[in-house]
Parts: sequence; C-alpha cells; structure tokens
Amino acid sequence: MFVIFSILLAASAISDTEIWNEGVEFYRQGDVTNTLRVLRPLMLSKSHGARAAEVVAKLEHERGNAEEAAAAAQIALRSSPDDARANRNFTRATDRVPELREKKRIEAIMKRFQGQDPSSIIKSSTEEARRLMTESGNYRTNAAERAVALSDSLSKRAMALADTWLPVREAISQSVTNEEQAATILQQLDNAEKKTLKAAKEIADFNGEAYATLSDVEHDYTRFMKMTAMPPAAADEDLIAQSNAWLGVEMFNDRAWQNEALDWTRAFRAKFPAWARAYEQQAQSDTNKPPFTAEDQAKISAYATELEKIQLECMEKPQPEQQKKALSLITKIRELLPKDKNGGGGQNGQPPPQQNQDKQNQQDKQDQKNDQQQNQDQQNQNQDQQQDQKDEQKDEDKQQDQQSAEQQEEQQSDKEVEALLKKAQERNDEHEAEKKARMRKAPLPPNERDW
Repeated sequence: MFVIFSILLAASAISDTEIWNEGVEFYRQGDVTNTLRVLRPLMLSKSHGARAAEVVAKLEHERGNAEEAAAAAQIALRSSPDDARANRNFTRATDRVPELREKKRIEAIMKRFQGQDPSSIIKSSTEEARRLMTESGNYRTNAAERAVALSDSLSKRAMALADTWLPVREAISQSVTNEEQAATILQQLDNAEKKTLKAAKEIADFNGEAYATLSDVEHDYTRFMKMTAMPPAAADEDLIAQSNAWLGVEMFNDRAWQNEALDWTRAFRAKFPAWARAYEQQAQSDTNKPPFTAEDQAKISAYATELEKIQLECMEKPQPEQQKKALSLITKIRELLPKDKNGGGGQNGQPPPQQNQDKQNQQDKQDQKNDQQQNQDQQNQNQDQQQDQKDEQKDEDKQQDQQSAEQQEEQQSDKEVEALLKKAQERNDEHEAEKKARMRKAPLPPNERDW
C-alpha cells in the first residue's frame, strides 16, 4: 500500500521547471499576483531559485515593497555574487530600505503618543531622565549577573526615552513661528536625541561616561520643559524650587534652586496672559470650568511681578524672610488659578474628554433630581431645624466678619507652606541619598573589575 501511494505521489509531483514555466506564463499575461504566488516558493530551488528570486525582486520593487524586494534580490545575488546585474538589482532594491524603516519607526512612535499633551510628555520624560541619571551612577557596582540585567533594563529605558523627542520636536516646531529660531531649536532637539541614544549605548557597554551623558540629557529635558510648561505646572515647579532654595537643599545636576525658581517664575509670566485668554474662551463653552475673573488675573499678574523681583534679590544674597515671602506669593498664585469642578483636567487649558463630560452631566442631573425629591419630602418636617440653622449661620457670619481678609490669607498660606516644607524636607533627604549614591559611582581602576 505504501509503495503504491509513493508511486502516485511521484507521478503527481510537479517539477521545478514546470513551476517556473507556469510562473513565466502568468508574468507574460501581466498577472502579478499569481506570478508572485507561483515563483515565491521557487526561490529556494537549486535549479530555478536565482531566476525566480530575480523576478520576485523586480515585481516587489515595482509594488513598493522594499523589504520583500531586498530579501529576494539578496537570494538572487547569493547564487551569482560576481554577476554585475545581480549586484545592481540588489543595490536598487536596498537603497530605500533604511529610509522606509525609519519612516515606519517614526509613524509607530507618533501613533503611540497621539492625543497626549506635549507638555505632559516632556514633564514625564524629564522625570524619567532624572531617574535614569541617578540609577546609571551605581548599577555597575552590583554583582556581574545583576549588573548585566540592570544594564539591559536601563539601556532599553534610555532607548524608549529617546523616542519621546519625536513628538516633542513636532509640538515645538509648530509653536515657533520664527524660521531662524525654529531651525536653531530643531537642531538642539536633534542633538538631544542623539545624546539620549548615545547614553543608551554607553549603558549597554558598561561605559562609565553614561552618567555624564545622561546629565546633559536631563539638562536638555528640563530646558524644554520650561519652554512648554503651562502656568499651573510652572507654578508647581516654582513652589518646589523655591522651598528647596529656602531650606538650602543641595543643588541638583549643578543647578541652584533659587535660579531654578526664578526660571519657573519667568516661564509662568511669559505664558500666563495667552493661557488666561485661552482658558476664558474655553470656559464660555464648557460649563464644567469655573470662571476666571479679570480681578483674579490682575492679582496673579501682580503677585508674579513681585515674586520675580524678590527672587532676583535672593539670587544676589540669600534672604530667608524674603524667600519665605516668595513661597507665600506662589501659594497665593496657585490658589487663584482656576480648577475644574471635577477636580482636575483644567489647569493645562485643555478641555476634558467629551465622554467624561457627558457622564458628569448625567450624574449631576440625577443628583439634582434626588436632592429635589428629598427636599420636597422633608420640607414640612425641617422648618424649625432650618430656622435654627439660619440663626447659627448668622452668628458664624458675624464672627467671620470680625477677621480681616489679610489675616485669613496669611493663615491659609502658612498652613500650606508648612505642608510644602515637609515635602521639601523629604526631597532633601532623597537628594542626600542620591549624593551618596553618586559618590559610589566612580569607575574602578583598570586592573580591577566591577564584579
């Protein structure tokens, strides 16, 4: 039975020559689909593989499939590496492969970051750059197996960090109207991306220069974060930097905290007028946004002007009382900045997602109905209680009127400053730990190994 089956199988088998002739016939008819279907499996044939690969490479190149054309041309070239035509075909097929691969890579990255706020991308990337800089200082001091694993992990994170420069480049290039300035900034962004990729390679190679390279990368991210941060985010960073300056926290990456605070104040002032106008326009069509009155805007502008003046004085000579006053001013600015009713999403001047708005509106309507029904059921029963509550409220109002508005603001500011100082002290402890870690990062002598 097995012998009969083998004979039938051999009789029904099609030779490579017959397959080649079938493919040639489809090719003459202009049937590209069937030509590729028939000839692609034949590329591995010893007798007809080179010719089949040459035809496939030509057709795939005409269809714009550079990767497939290059693979087929490579097979054809292997059969006759000295053939001039095969070499020309291979060169022609592979010319655009790097360009197309880079294009696909960029498209994938941009799709991953699509819809994300550019300033948020830069902020999160800056934080990641700071973590990588710190961790790259001591990963080589681990045992060999652990050091290799950390090296691989840190290198991959640095590669992913380099990808974020693409959406950052697009966002910044669109916001700059001056062509000369745009060209300069784009060149700086290209250099920053190259440095980030260089850091990834240095980490993978156990190169001790990775820390210094990542230090430069962190400077780049911080600089562009100051360029793109919206006023609320700038005020938050300003508060952190000013509190660290008051406490005398050690510099981070060779940047003095008082200088940092001044930079954030100037970034805030530069963007605040346009941001406030944009917020007002959004608030007119979005009921979820509280109004931002001209009076509050004027107060914020006055506070920011006074804040910059104080910080300039403190740069020349540390003045604890003035630094404390600067903290109070930043706190007042943050309090006056509008906040969405849903607790977030409005400080960057971006409207919340429509789906969340619809859900919130439905929930508000349902809550309103429930409140109305409950008030109607209890109206007759709670008249006496309501009267008592009104009397108590009047007494409380009289007591509150006796306190001046200035004292209330000072009390509130002091409480917030105390809470922020507590956070700043925690940051100081973290910087001390980082300092100790960096002291351990010095490369070992050439005659010794890290493990």
